[in-house]
Amino acid sequence: MSNTTFGKKADELVKEIASSIETSASPSSIPPYNEELVRSILEEVKAHYEENKSLVRKLEQVSKKLEQLEDSAEKMKGDSDTTQEKIREKAEQIVKTEEEKGGILAAMHTHHHSILRNKKALMIYLNERVKRIQSLRWTLGVGLQDSISENLSHSERDYFTEYSAILNKYMGKKEGINMNLTLDRDPPKEHKVQVKCMKDYGEIYTKDGVVDLKKDTVHLLWREEAQPLISEGVLEKLDDA
Repeated sequence: MSNTTFGKKADELVKEIASSIETSASPSSIPPYNEELVRSILEEVKAHYEENKSLVRKLEQVSKKLEQLEDSAEKMKGDSDTTQEKIREKAEQIVKTEEEKGGILAAMHTHHHSILRNKKALMIYLNERVKRIQSLRWTLGVGLQDSISENLSHSERDYFTEYSAILNKYMGKKEGINMNLTLDRDPPKEHKVQVKCMKDYGEIYTKDGVVDLKKDTVHLLWREEAQPLISEGVLEKLDDA
């Protein structure tokens, strides 16, 4: 593993999600899940981990060698037959071994922080996507368009389904607060909204009866009935009534 590539893939992943924030007009838009890059980063984390395991074993060996050299040097000091040259040679061996130990510790530190860096980048990427997936539920409802769904991983689609179920239960009549919180972030002035039909959609059943949605027709609908169709692009809100 070349240390010149440490963190480059993680940087690329963070820049990708950050770029989508800057270029997107909607907070609920989401770019395709980059499975290949995520897998590459996870493989890099594993490689750093395996490298550190090898370095730990090497550190144990070098530490043991250093301890033996230091013990030997201490004994040589009390031996009258030991020459100054031998003492110097032993000291040089100790210095060299200490440098080797220091190099191993530095390498372990580098690999460890590379793992932390990659994990942080993955969490930034995944957390931003989770926030957008939640936003999709609040802005688009329980049904995802194919163009959006295909940008999610299998796990993300499962998360959207489970998040929707939890939100539905909380807003439900039987076990929840009996209120649709997704309709308006701000309290509406009225419970009905005037809308224009953007395409032929057909008949829908409302609290007031059957409404035939034909292109360019204008209707006054209950806000909770109109909002899903507004999100789908079938209707366009004309005012804040």
